[in-house]
Amino acid sequence: SPPSNPSSSNMMPPPPPQNAAPPPAGSSVMPDYTKIYAVRAFTWFCALVTFATTASIENYNTLDALKFTIAIGVIAWVYLTVLLANFIGANYAHHEIMPVDMVESKFCRPIDAGLLFFMYTATICASVESSQCVSYTGGPSCSKFGAAATFAWFTSFGIVGTMFLRDPQAFISILKGAKSDHYDDIDKAPSIIPPTGTQGGQQKVVDL
Repeated sequence: SPPSNPSSSNMMPPPPPQNAAPPPAGSSVMPDYTKIYAVRAFTWFCALVTFATTASIENYNTLDALKFTIAIGVIAWVYLTVLLANFIGANYAHHEIMPVDMVESKFCRPIDAGLLFFMYTATICASVESSQCVSYTGGPSCSKFGAAATFAWFTSFGIVGTMFLRDPQAFISILKGAKSDHYDDIDKAPSIIPPTGTQGGQQKVVDL
């Protein structure tokens, strides 16, 4: 007689597929990269206007503050150009240098923080030069100083907006001041030392 086939009910089911890796802590919601790169495009334009306007000021190379503003503006513009080219290539030309999510999560976080520090410093430098021009010189020649300082501020705000859109919870926790969870048990624990003068607090005398 032909061998009997085992019943399908007695067969072991195939192992379930392995689940994908869980998202990192604090990033359960994927960021909207369309909004992020819309802000990056705005920041790119402001950085371009910042260093172009500063470089058009007469005798700008005699002022270290303006030379620093131009240098940081060029660095920010080149950095944002690479990111925007990668994003456009990945979403519209089907040719990306690196995955956008990996670039934003691994590389852009520290770079944006450092760029914000230097861009804010350049913004202060441009603002100081603009105010000094208005105070000591005056006239229409100071309009370029004011435009450079204004677009430097916009560039700084654009970097801050990018950092907020990428990780709003972490950004808010930095502003509010994160509280460590290691001290929650201390805050919630009742006092174990009875107040002085109550019946529960019996004072022990040690004979020496």
